[in-house]
Amino acid sequence: MYFYIRRIFDLLNKFGEKIRNLRKYKKITQEKLAELIDIDVRQVARIEAGESLPSIPTLLKFCSVLSVTPNDLLAFSSEESTASSSLKSDINDILSLAKEEQLQLIKKLILAVL
Repeated sequence: MYFYIRRIFDLLNKFGEKIRNLRKYKKITQEKLAELIDIDVRQVARIEAGESLPSIPTLLKFCSVLSVTPNDLLAFSSEESTASSSLKSDINDILSLAKEEQLQLIKKLILAVL
């Protein structure tokens, strides 16, 4: 029984950490994020601290503002897939800022490495 309770707390913490990391990556303050998704800043802090989960409508607002899918935030099947998903999300965010010429160069680099 203790194992399952501990697992739930671990998942809450991982979820909060994902939200916090994405928010910081996007250079958004807790206050601004709260404003964008229309919740109290204290609720954002509780979610990031692993003390609370958002409602489904609020989860979808997080996804919209942070440019991720619900699956990106809720996928906890394994550490590796979570890390991989987060890394892919980070790479996609960076690529969205690149110009066409830069994207062509990045494509060549990726193909050379693979």
